[in-house]
Amino acid sequence: MQSTDDPQVLLFARDLARLNRLRRAYERLVPARLDTETPGVGEALVRDSTALFTDLRHFTRLMEGFADDPATVLRIVNEHLAVAVNAVTRCGGVVEKFVGDGLLATFGARTTQPDHRERAVAAAMGVVGANEALNRRRSATWGFRLEVGTGLASGPVVLGFLGPPERAELAVLGDPVNVAARLVARAHPGEVLLADSVYHGLAGTVRAELLGRRAVRGRAGKIRLYRVVIVDPERGQPCPDGQLGEIWVAGPSVAQGYWNRPDDSRATFENVLPGHGKV
Repeated sequence: MQSTDDPQVLLFARDLARLNRLRRAYERLVPARLDTETPGVGEALVRDSTALFTDLRHFTRLMEGFADDPATVLRIVNEHLAVAVNAVTRCGGVVEKFVGDGLLATFGARTTQPDHRERAVAAAMGVVGANEALNRRRSATWGFRLEVGTGLASGPVVLGFLGPPERAELAVLGDPVNVAARLVARAHPGEVLLADSVYHGLAGTVRAELLGRRAVRGRAGKIRLYRVVIVDPERGQPCPDGQLGEIWVAGPSVAQGYWNRPDDSRATFENVLPGHGKV
């Protein structure tokens, strides 16, 4: 048996400890999804999916006041992303990557989900509502509000490893990802913007208004763009900006089955914060 003073043994023990730390960090940051499929290297999975992008509006300008305190910026962004991730995962979505102060999530790309559009819209409304709940808890401390916009598009995507073997990472590519990224750039604070590929697959389960046909950068044709109308359940009228606490969806609730009150068409987003509520 080799001595514990053997350099090779010490090197192996150090590498093993490092791998264990990485594994624990990964398990803490990335929720386990045992029902997802992962293609092998050189393989690809193609599925009908909905892509959801989120983005904090005007955040770059807001953070100019923290130029000398970037650690505070990181903490604030992470607080927002924590509630956004929770909304996505509770609706069965997978966070594919973080993009600055926002994220890309997919529904139906990693596992077959016939209701991926409904799940994605419920998650987008959850992100908006959970962010509002976060503002109610933290804006007095921060001295400002965080405003989030979302964009969604549906269609075929491909899941596979991207990059050379030594740097390959699992990625989702496809037209829905590109369109959703363009839509979120158009979204105003609190808006959930849908491409027609999402809206027409919802069978009238969500109240939305047609904004018209819009050109999308990088695409030849125009798409019909819809904005989800989030309604105040007490007044039956659209919620004023900055006053969203819960949502109501006309007809069968998109949120039913994905949030914590399946017997009602309301979803209280205070319960979307980590450690609160259940599905």
